[in-house]
Amino acid sequence: MILGKTLQKKISILFSLIAVLCVTSCASQGVTFVNQTNEESIPQSVIETYQVDIGFEGGSGKAYIESPVKVTSVDGDLTAVFVWNSVNYDYMIVNGIRYDNENPGGPSTFTVSIDNITDPLTVIGDTVAMSTPHEIEYVITWGEKTLTMSGTISGSQVSEGELFSALEKAGLSKTGEMIPEYSIGYRVTDFGDYSVISIDNSGEYLLVPEGGSVPDGLPRGVTVLCKPLDKAYLVSTSAMDLVLACGALDRIALSGTKASDWYIDDARCAMENGDILYAGKYRAPDYELLLNTGCDIAIENTMLYHEPAVKEKLEELGIPVFIETSSYEKEPLGRLEWIRLYGILFDMEDEADRYFYDQLDALSDILSEKTDTGVKVAFFHVTANGTVNVRRSGDYITRMIEISGGHYVPENAGDGENALSTMNMQMEDFYVGAKDADILIYNSTIAGEIGSVDELIRLNPLFEDFRAVREGRVYCTEQNLFQQTTGMADFIKDLNDIFNGIDREYTYIKRLS
Repeated sequence: MILGKTLQKKISILFSLIAVLCVTSCASQGVTFVNQTNEESIPQSVIETYQVDIGFEGGSGKAYIESPVKVTSVDGDLTAVFVWNSVNYDYMIVNGIRYDNENPGGPSTFTVSIDNITDPLTVIGDTVAMSTPHEIEYVITWGEKTLTMSGTISGSQVSEGELFSALEKAGLSKTGEMIPEYSIGYRVTDFGDYSVISIDNSGEYLLVPEGGSVPDGLPRGVTVLCKPLDKAYLVSTSAMDLVLACGALDRIALSGTKASDWYIDDARCAMENGDILYAGKYRAPDYELLLNTGCDIAIENTMLYHEPAVKEKLEELGIPVFIETSSYEKEPLGRLEWIRLYGILFDMEDEADRYFYDQLDALSDILSEKTDTGVKVAFFHVTANGTVNVRRSGDYITRMIEISGGHYVPENAGDGENALSTMNMQMEDFYVGAKDADILIYNSTIAGEIGSVDELIRLNPLFEDFRAVREGRVYCTEQNLFQQTTGMADFIKDLNDIFNGIDREYTYIKRLS
């Protein structure tokens, strides 16, 4: 659990008050942390914040990213906050990932993941200042940096064994556990009606039954979640589809995504009807709205680690922060199996298990046969500056291609370079690695869908020489693919049929002519 020094002091005071008041009811105490005596047993993470001077080139010169730029490092994982001198930028594309403006009405602001602060960074900014939106390429060069904050802070995990021991001392006994079949990121251990949720790179969570009391003597750093959880603030977009599929949409009261940005129809309609309220993005939540609606859990992803002040504030307000790490799963079925965890959180276990195993049944032939079609497949899109964005080898998309019987190309793309799932290549390098691919699949998520092979060739004439183009085996994904985590089984079936030459109306892919 990431805690700043200020938060540690506040927590110590809070713990003292709790001890005096002897508050034990989950419903009444609203506490997400409890004390422990051995601080050295908590793993440590290193967080550093810099102000980095930048050089900026591109466009007309009237619009620019302000210097210096705030860069945050959490155990070497970097994010940068780009603030424009303009209100007219609605999104940026950095390393093939699209980021939407976090500050509508004010200076356009984007928090993005970056590889380093040494190499020049090419970015795309979409401006709406002209009569029609325009994507413009800019180049950022990094200059002198000033360290503004550095230290070793409380890590993201408490000892699981220590928590188990504390529960046993409180009179609870272990009654069972759920070890996922495909996911490696979480596990659940039951102590009667209580459950311990252990999430790697996130922490230990104690799920307390409705009307139950928080056991005494819990280690500090444990996050207490008190059922029923029915006023959730959902920031992690990948979780929405899983929550919906297990029948728990009515447990979501607040969203970190606007209605217009959802490709999931039920989520968008719920927001348009006022059943789910927009409560701000992860780095700028509407705290007043969260309190007024009685928010009982904030479901975040690991980007929150780069905004420790936001995490601190949520916890000060008594809102437990649940950081899900499904994006770390390399196996697609591992991502899908997170639905079982949401079933546990929202008392929809039977529904979640049924959905998950129905999806496995639908894929049983593909999973059991493990047929190698020998088909070479490139999955990519072309950026506004003409480079080609591809998935890194070992990414969950490339794993779905392999499960479906294909071979991902270019081979060994970006192996081991960093944790980002995509990388940019010069067109010439992509040509060498993918010109003989049997199938091209254009990723529409960032750059939008293309409607024809001719449109692909207009992006770069070299595509005309690709084998897949000559043989008419070019496809494009639908834009809703990446918000619909539950669609992985259908996407794998789409791929498998394509690789085996079965022509039909696919769920998430369309063939281009």
